[in-house]
Amino acid sequence: MKLGITTNYTWFGPPVTALAQTIESLGFESMWMGEHPIIPIAAAEAERYGVPLPPNYRHMPALFVSLSAAAAVTSKIRLGTNICLVPQRDPLLLAKEVATLDRISGGRVSFAYGTGWIEEEAPVFGYRFDKRLGRTLDFMRAVQTLWAEGDQGYEGEHISFPPVHCYPKPLQKPLPVLIGSGNDKTDNTKILRRVARTADGWLPSFLSPAQMREQLSLLKEFCAEEGRDFAALDISLIVPAISFGVGDLPPWGAGAYDNLEPVNAKELVAEYAEAGVGRILVGVNDMEDDGAFKALEDVAEGMGLL
Repeated sequence: MKLGITTNYTWFGPPVTALAQTIESLGFESMWMGEHPIIPIAAAEAERYGVPLPPNYRHMPALFVSLSAAAAVTSKIRLGTNICLVPQRDPLLLAKEVATLDRISGGRVSFAYGTGWIEEEAPVFGYRFDKRLGRTLDFMRAVQTLWAEGDQGYEGEHISFPPVHCYPKPLQKPLPVLIGSGNDKTDNTKILRRVARTADGWLPSFLSPAQMREQLSLLKEFCAEEGRDFAALDISLIVPAISFGVGDLPPWGAGAYDNLEPVNAKELVAEYAEAGVGRILVGVNDMEDDGAFKALEDVAEGMGLL
């Protein structure tokens, strides 16, 4: 099982370079960063599945600047986006930024994307929230056209451009593209069909081994229908550290984890592996101060890396 770290890397916390070096030195396979370029003031009361908008969403640093800095001071860990909000980006610039990062890192990028869930963000970036999926898929087709060999143009509903020079191309061929999705409260059927048709992997969150087993059985069926090799997919999953009995209770988890029972981290990892998960992104509390380094060490020890 591959073990990665995902967390909120706040701009006022420890330098992302120091955190990246620590994550690599502790033996984790990857580090993952999300993004919210802006948080509208009007979104202060936003909730997802009953969970209020985390305060540090407003304090996320720039995704690809941060990952580039991490790439420059590491040599082994994969660098993942968890997730990139594609409808809020210019596809031509996104294609160049991701490909450049892949070159800088020596081919260590995993690109997971999503549509976003905060409705108030959409008009700030000039699109309707209820049109975000079509915009996202159109943008991704444009990005992958630009990553292909040659000088391509693209004609779509939300973005069109003539043949252009867009270099560099990604070092990895293909650069892994994962589709991010919600949690156990999400109906993933349409998302799984999309993974089978268009993606290199799937990145859901907070699903149990039994739920993953059920979902991956469905994904396997969809892959067979599409003539895809299910075994070649990158199946990753976000699991809070506290679910493995390591780390501290997240500030937002007071209610969600009231009835949490003691677990054996090694056994739980084995259950996920048996269900078909290839990578676990261990969710750690926000990186706000120097206590982050101790938190990472505690997780590494609890997960059996030390």
